[in-house]
Amino acid sequence: MNTNIQTILVAYDGSQESQKALDFAVDFANERKDVELHLVTVYQPVYTMAYTYANYPVEQASYELKEKNEAIIQNVKTEISLKTDHPIVAKAIEGHPGNVLTHYASLNGMDLIVIGSRGLSGVKELFLGSVSHYVVQKAECPVLVIK
Repeated sequence: MNTNIQTILVAYDGSQESQKALDFAVDFANERKDVELHLVTVYQPVYTMAYTYANYPVEQASYELKEKNEAIIQNVKTEISLKTDHPIVAKAIEGHPGNVLTHYASLNGMDLIVIGSRGLSGVKELFLGSVSHYVVQKAECPVLVIK
């Protein structure tokens, strides 16, 4: 692994596992100079059928979901900024988590991705999929999975 890590992408979804990944990444960054942390939360798109019967505009639901996730990730950024002096970029992005994280890492030249693992069993992972597994397989940079 490249020991000259300057950019770290941390996948954050509010789970205990993602909090562990975030804590690890902050500690890791604090042991180094010139590291930039990128906190990314990914939320699923709102589909038309889900809101058709509720008589609730999809655009309104999408906007509210985006605003909610932006607020969450900005709050996390504020909390983390108290623990580190490193620059922090915080983004809430709509899409499939695995695709978004690998694309973001590639587009922004990340040196490392830190992601939590939900610890699904083999059968559950096969049927439900695993974001961390997908990221490990598709990312162009090293991925550190925190359990």
